[in-house]
Parts: sequence; structure tokens; C-alpha cells
Amino acid sequence: MPTPARPDDPILPNVPRQRVLFVATMAIMVLAGLFGWYGIADRRTIMDEGIEAAEQMASQTALIAAGTLESGEQLLHAMELLVKPPVAAGRPDPEAVRAALLDLRNAAPHLMDLLILSGDGRIVHWTGSGTPPSVAEREYFTAHLRSGSPLYVGPPQLSKVHAGRWFFALSEALRDPAGGLANVLVVIIDVDLLRERLTLRNPRRGVSQALLSEDARVYSRTPDHERHVGKQLPLSAERSAVSAGNPYASTVTVSPLDGQERIVAYQHLRRYPMVAAATLPVAELLAPWRKRLTIVCFLWLALSAAIVAIARRAATISRMQREQASLDGLTGVHNRRSIMAHADEFGRVLDRRGELSMLMIDIDHFKEINDTYGHLAGDDAIRRISQLLRDEVRGSDVVGRYGGEEFLVLMPDTGTEGATHVAEKLRAAVATQVTAPRPVTISVGVATSARGERSLEPTLTRADAALYEAKQAGRNCVRVAQAPAEPAGTTG
Repeated sequence: MPTPARPDDPILPNVPRQRVLFVATMAIMVLAGLFGWYGIADRRTIMDEGIEAAEQMASQTALIAAGTLESGEQLLHAMELLVKPPVAAGRPDPEAVRAALLDLRNAAPHLMDLLILSGDGRIVHWTGSGTPPSVAEREYFTAHLRSGSPLYVGPPQLSKVHAGRWFFALSEALRDPAGGLANVLVVIIDVDLLRERLTLRNPRRGVSQALLSEDARVYSRTPDHERHVGKQLPLSAERSAVSAGNPYASTVTVSPLDGQERIVAYQHLRRYPMVAAATLPVAELLAPWRKRLTIVCFLWLALSAAIVAIARRAATISRMQREQASLDGLTGVHNRRSIMAHADEFGRVLDRRGELSMLMIDIDHFKEINDTYGHLAGDDAIRRISQLLRDEVRGSDVVGRYGGEEFLVLMPDTGTEGATHVAEKLRAAVATQVTAPRPVTISVGVATSARGERSLEPTLTRADAALYEAKQAGRNCVRVAQAPAEPAGTTG
């Protein structure tokens, strides 16, 4: 028994279904693009905000460090007055100088010691107790022997006097009229107390701050200051580019200290050979973004599933609509337009499919049934006969209502003999089974496509003529159209 055209029917391809699936695929791809763009834009925004936050922290670190060094410079100026008093005052009293140095140190708790050195590197005044240590080899003295610069900021060092404590020195050279080194004034700054000043209050999780020398040696780092103070870090390209003339830089890199990918912001202190750094871990920064991205991915999957479900439903509705449009409303078999479309498709592949037979069927004296018993009885007879046709033919055959009481059966890969046999079965089945409101019969014309024909129009014409012959022969019979004569020269 024939079935209505399926979505994958090669004769009537379901173009609307393909279109619906294409639109659904495009919608899913557009959603993926939009959500992907949102994820990229959201990540970029978070990274930009992270860079801005790191720059602000680096600026704050630089401001505090610069403030500490400026206060150290002021102390150096105050110490200069102790060494070079007015001429009338004569030579400074050592006890008075020491008392003044102690007062200066006590007023600045971040200081470790204050030193006044002679031109040969000996401590002549200091805030320490006992015998002063030798510091002639210390950088804060030797730097003034090598350079004419009056101010020197030293690297972090371990103290000789205060065991286990780190410091860095701020020193100034005082020279005699001939340019010789007269004195060196030294402010010893406690690195640990400086770290306390630099540490942010309520910092973000994973944030680090550092104060570095220009060659990337660590003065202070929070957290884990004790592990990193004095450590020499690799000098990255971004860090080496930072200078007094180019004081700002930001980058994303893997930290050599903890191996984490971090946003790093640098700021040079301009007047001092130090660089403030602040970092934010990228993993911590992007954690909320990853959660949002997961939600977005689930949302995309849910929307995609909904689109697929809607597309399938639309494709089903489209297929049902196409099937309904191709079916006769009374009988459920193909209507005239649909059966002729099948005939056209079969005609285009005749050379590849071989013979095709047609059965043209007409209900005998149908007008009398309508006139005597009414149109409802006539409709019932048409429905019953169409059901018999569907039951008796093969699944590959196509049954259609050709006109009011006429039917057309297309039988691919079937010769005249097979078609005639089926036609007789149909005629007998109708005669024996359709008996109400009175016995009903049919007349059948059989025609088979001929070799060399490029369409089924000639076959349809011959089937119609054979049906006319059956009518003329008294109805309730089958007549077979003669095959056309083969063109001259044709063999086989």
C-alpha cells in the first residue's frame, strides 16, 4: 500500500524541512557567536579592570615609598647642619651630635640607624652603641668615591649590627672646596618597617606588592616578604623598559616568584632608582568570569536544545502540511496535483527505471449513484474504492484521485502483464466488496511506457484511451492500450 510522501522521499524532497534545519543551525551558530563575543568582551573588561587596579596599587606603593625616601632626604639635610655648623660655633660637640642624631632617629620609627662618616669611611658619629663597625666597604660609602652624585640609594642588605635584619641606605656626600670627600651622611632605613608601611589594608585575594631596585632586586614584597627580600629577580623586558623617563608599564606574565600568571603593573619613583610593582593573579581575577561563562554555556546549550526542538516541531508541522496539501481531502490518497508531480518525476528517470505502467480507473455510472442516493453515498463509494486501491497495490505504487470519480495508479518497474493482473484484481475486489447502497463497479484502462519516451504524457494519453474503450465495451472491465510502434531502425 502506498504511503504519503515522506520528508526523505527522493521523488518529493522536503525542501521546507531542509530550510527549517538550516535556519535552526544558523540560529544556534548566531547564538554561539553572540555568547562567544560576550565571553571575550567580558574577559577583556575584567582584565582591563585588573590592570587598572594593579596600576592603582603600584601607584600607591610608589607614593608611600617616595614619601619614605623624601623624609630620609630631610633627615640628611638636618644631619648636614650637625656636621657643618655656623663658623662661630666651632667644631661640633660629639655628645651633642649623638644626642641630636638619637632625637632624629626616635622621631622616625622606620629608621634603623643614622651615621656620619669621615672622608675615609670611618663612622665618626652614629646612633648605635659600642664600637662602630667598619663600613668602608659598604656601597653607601664607596658609591660616593666612584660617582660625583650627591645622593645614593643603596640595595637591600643584611645589617652588621642588627643581626638578621634587612636595611637599605640613603646617603649623601659632603665635599670640601677642592671637591674631596669630607663626610658621608647615611640614613639606614629598616626594610621590615618599610614593608609595614607599604602593605595594603584589606587587599584583594592573591594580590602582591613589591618595591624593587632598577635592576630588579627585592626591597620588599607582600606576602612572603621574608622569603624574597634581597632576592635578585630576572629582569624582564617590560621591567627593564621602566625608567624615570618612562615610569609606567603593565603586562601579563608568569611570576618568577610563585609561578602564577599575573597582571603586573610597574611605576618608577622618578627621583629615586626604585620601581614599585603590584600584581593580581589572573586565575583569581577570572574566577567569577569562568562561573559566568559556565552559566552562559549552559544557557546556550538550553537555548540550542529549545531551538532544535522547535525546529523539529516546525519540520514535522511543515511535513504534515505538505502531506495534507498533497492529499485528497476525501480519500486520503494523492490529489491530482501530487499524482501528476509523481508522474513528472517518474518521467524524468524513465531511462534509469525501466518500464512504468499506469492504471486509469473510473467508477461506473457514478452520476446515477449521486442522483439516486445523494452525494454522501457517492462520497462513501469513492472512499471505499480508494481504500481498496491502497490495500491491493504494492507499497512502491502511487495511488491518486485524478478527477471526481477517476483514479490514477502509477506502477514503477511494472510491465503490461503485471499491471493488467493488478487491474483485474482491483476490478473484482470493487465488484464484490462495494455493494452499498448498490453494487458498484469500475472500468480500468492499462498503459505501459514505451522505449524511447522521455515523459509519461503519451502513456497517460494511452491509458485514458484504454479507459474509454472499457467504457465503450460495457464497463466493469479492463482494457489494455496497445504499445506504440517502435521508430524505424530500433532493435531489441
